[in-house]
Amino acid sequence: MRILLARYLRSVAYALVAFGQIWVYIPPVAAPPVAAPPDDAPSGGPPPGHPERLCTDVPLSEAEVIWGRQLLGVPGADPHAG
Repeated sequence: MRILLARYLRSVAYALVAFGQIWVYIPPVAAPPVAAPPDDAPSGGPPPGHPERLCTDVPLSEAEVIWGRQLLGVPGADPHAG
């Protein structure tokens, strides 16, 4: 009796595993196609409209200097610290 019950439970377990593999099947996702950059895109810099500073001939504003010092961890860079 014990052997029959063990066989039955093992068969049920295998059936549940097989059913779960079918039920939870996730099809493989194809990689999105890689688009070539347009010919008018500037090389070596961020794309048009990016907020990063590109003008090297314009001096930094006072706020930008303070932010740069805060990012570098320069002591006394935070004007609001007391």
